[in-house]
Amino acid sequence: MVKLFIHGGETLNMETEQEDRTLVIIMALSILGLIDSLYLTYLHSIVAGGGGCPTQNLPGLDCGEVLASEQAELLGFPVAWFGVLGFVALFSLALDRYLNMDLERTYYNILLLPLTGLMGSAFGVYLTYAEAFIIRQWCPFCLIAFALTLGATFFALRTYGNELKIYIGGKDGV
Repeated sequence: MVKLFIHGGETLNMETEQEDRTLVIIMALSILGLIDSLYLTYLHSIVAGGGGCPTQNLPGLDCGEVLASEQAELLGFPVAWFGVLGFVALFSLALDRYLNMDLERTYYNILLLPLTGLMGSAFGVYLTYAEAFIIRQWCPFCLIAFALTLGATFFALRTYGNELKIYIGGKDGV
């Protein structure tokens, strides 16, 4: 793997290299999720303006119906914007930790990364439930965003789950 950055010129140990790989994966998933969420925001504005969705002619996969539903907005904002914010947060936390691993302040990033992912995953579970049982249509772009959120959450928990559990009062690792 090609190193994108060098951590202060010190020799990296196996644990640091594993954490580097995890952070790069989370950043890559976050960029893909950001692109998908921005596209969903764009589609939401098209559907709100009376336009159609690219998957409208596919049975059961009409993202237009999903994006026109009540569940597509929260507090007056398209839920895709919350996806944009979530993926920006994941990317920012991972990048800050990657570039400043040696700084004590990035310790909280290892707690916030899995927590941010878990919040996004919980929101994604609700939205996927709404697609299946309330709207009865699937939005492929929404499912992609959910899958990317789950992926980033998985890697964050795999790497930082023990620290998170210890922080919230657990004794052993996850």
